[in-house]
Amino acid sequence: MRVEAKAAHDETAAVVISEVGGWPMGETPEDLTEYAMAQGAEGYDVHEVRLCRCAACGGHVFGVRGDLEEHAAKRICRSCGAEHFIADSGQYWDDARSGIMVCECDGAGDEEDFNVAVGYSLYADGDGIRAIAITSRCVACGRLGYWDDWMIRGGEMHLLDLA
Repeated sequence: MRVEAKAAHDETAAVVISEVGGWPMGETPEDLTEYAMAQGAEGYDVHEVRLCRCAACGGHVFGVRGDLEEHAAKRICRSCGAEHFIADSGQYWDDARSGIMVCECDGAGDEEDFNVAVGYSLYADGDGIRAIAITSRCVACGRLGYWDDWMIRGGEMHLLDLA
């Protein structure tokens, strides 16, 4: 399917999400915006999507570690090695329990490179974040995936800046 999406600088950019072997596939990191909005977060609509960029170097390729049981995730920049917790994950992080995100394209189960986006479901009044969802695009094969989602109990809007 070909979808037209509004880019941040008000130009229309082509977003291409196709399906190959039953898996959604994207051609660019920007395809994650449409994918995250289609997937939702904890059963709610996603209203905002933030594509992850490294605050230290501007890179957009990451390894991802997380604890699905605790709903905690951290991205590691492949360019400079900087680590960044996603949303409120730092409050729940336990290195000993974290695992790596892998893609089905690598049978060995090694840690892969991903573009990452965080989708945010906002409350109707726009005064808080209800839930978040972490989505990814494998850099090697283009497969789009859904890592985890969780509720944000306090609704803290500052988490929009912690993708």
